[in-house]
Amino acid sequence: MSLSSARAFLDKIMADDELRLQLVDDLLKSRMELIKKAGFEFTEEELDHAKSNMPPGALGHEGGWFCQVLLDERNKRGGYCGGGVWH
Repeated sequence: MSLSSARAFLDKIMADDELRLQLVDDLLKSRMELIKKAGFEFTEEELDHAKSNMPPGALGHEGGWFCQVLLDERNKRGGYCGGGVWH
């Protein structure tokens, strides 16, 4: 493992839409599986609605795991929430 490998990974997912979208899809599926395993069941839309009622930063740094990732357009930072998946 190395910093150069981590940087190469970030460069790759910013340049390769297919790989980035596949990773995002896999992460979303894994996230929902973990949530269900913890005893909760809801849709992504219901999670979005619940989060919309929370003040900014309420989830702290860990909240980045719950951030959205744009699937339909290339985003140079990977996520758009300020603490997202690829930050």
